[in-house]
Amino acid sequence: MAEIFETTVATSLPQVDENVLLNEKLKRKGKRRKLRKKITSYVFLTLFSVVFLFPIYCLLIRSITPAEDALKPILWPERISGSEIANAYGAFFDPYSLWYLRNTLFICVMKVLGTCLISSMTAYALAKIDFGGRNVVFTIIISTVLLPSMVTAIPLFIIYDSIGWTDSLYPLWLPIWFGGGAMNIFLVRQFIRGIPNSLSEAAVLDGAGHFRIYCTIILPLIKPILIYLAVTTFNGAWNDFEGPMNFVANSQNSWTLSLALYMRVQGNTSEATPLDVNQQMAIGVIMMLPGIITFAAFQKQLMEGVVMTGLKG
Repeated sequence: MAEIFETTVATSLPQVDENVLLNEKLKRKGKRRKLRKKITSYVFLTLFSVVFLFPIYCLLIRSITPAEDALKPILWPERISGSEIANAYGAFFDPYSLWYLRNTLFICVMKVLGTCLISSMTAYALAKIDFGGRNVVFTIIISTVLLPSMVTAIPLFIIYDSIGWTDSLYPLWLPIWFGGGAMNIFLVRQFIRGIPNSLSEAAVLDGAGHFRIYCTIILPLIKPILIYLAVTTFNGAWNDFEGPMNFVANSQNSWTLSLALYMRVQGNTSEATPLDVNQQMAIGVIMMLPGIITFAAFQKQLMEGVVMTGLKG
């Protein structure tokens, strides 16, 4: 019996060692494969980053290049002058540009407030209030997303012109207060659907109405998606060119920064001095900053809002 046991142990030990060695070999091979994939991914991401960042680099370099050299195909200016840089970036702070900045900020603030308020109230009604035809109303709202802006541009212009809104700031911010945006409503509704009904039911037992439930329970819980809407709406309004071009191109007092930059480049303004190329590039650099700053400041909330919206409902 002892001999059989010793023979069994002797024959099984090498097999255990071979299995261990095989497992270790497979682990090393798996680690090398993961490392190769990671290196390949980083190489591709680096190349794509260079491709996307190169135009921004060119814009920045030409903003600090003297005006006479700004259109030359160079990767770095031959000379950098502090006075030239001050002159280029100082063009943004002349009285005309500050007036256009005022218009742009006013539109951005009003659109952000309107988007967050109206879309959240509409989404709450569609998600938590049970009324007849709720799904039909939601379907009609979502179906408006299928209409491209080019289709509605002319009808909107005719309507705004008939009520005297053209050449004023009203078409650029007031309509959002009467709808909130179909896609915005959809996103907030999906988020609100994930909030347990027990919270609203408990508030109803305490005598709360829908408005109080919306203000005290829903709004604090949907903060991530509201931040997402605020940032995207602000950036969209800040960079909007089509809307101002359609509705306020004939009224210089109502121009926004993006439209004013285009008009000043084309020479269709009352400003005495046209913009040099480096001044145009400098204004472009400054106009990029709000989008970069808002994304960097609220990156965590933006990702949280998108991820949680996808998980809700």
